[in-house]
Amino acid sequence: MSEKPVLIYFDTNSYARPFDDQTQSRIRKETDSLLVIIEAVRNEKILLLSSDILLFEIYNIFDEEKRAKVLQYLSLCTRHTEQSDEALELGKQIQRQCHTKSRDALHVASAILGGAQYCLSCDNTVTAIKHARCYRRLGKPYRLEYFSVMNPQRFAERLQQGDFL
Repeated sequence: MSEKPVLIYFDTNSYARPFDDQTQSRIRKETDSLLVIIEAVRNEKILLLSSDILLFEIYNIFDEEKRAKVLQYLSLCTRHTEQSDEALELGKQIQRQCHTKSRDALHVASAILGGAQYCLSCDNTVTAIKHARCYRRLGKPYRLEYFSVMNPQRFAERLQQGDFL
């Protein structure tokens, strides 16, 4: 049993997953997983971290209805990581050394600097083991606690097994 709630970070594609084509099995499972995690956040068993890059991407969602719904999820965040020179520098290191797209690298950097134990993404490239190891290595100087990147489905499975509570 954890003494304090786990702090997690969702990237934009995770928040938007419920608004994707739900006829695809993988997307439906990831959506269901997001909803399980959101329920744990609402019950204050998990804390949610936001960031400036997350806000930037969400405010640039073209579809107003989708943007409004994603912002409702974002309103559950209790902590926020602001963009800083340190975040930009770490993001650049992640981009170069982990071969990660720039915005994805900023999400991971924000999660690391914000103190999240988990960064959740539906992007297979972001959650690939070789990338996750690279993020952990680059983030080590900024962290005292464990850090991992994974798919929301995997996190929800572990949550339901009681791994985080």
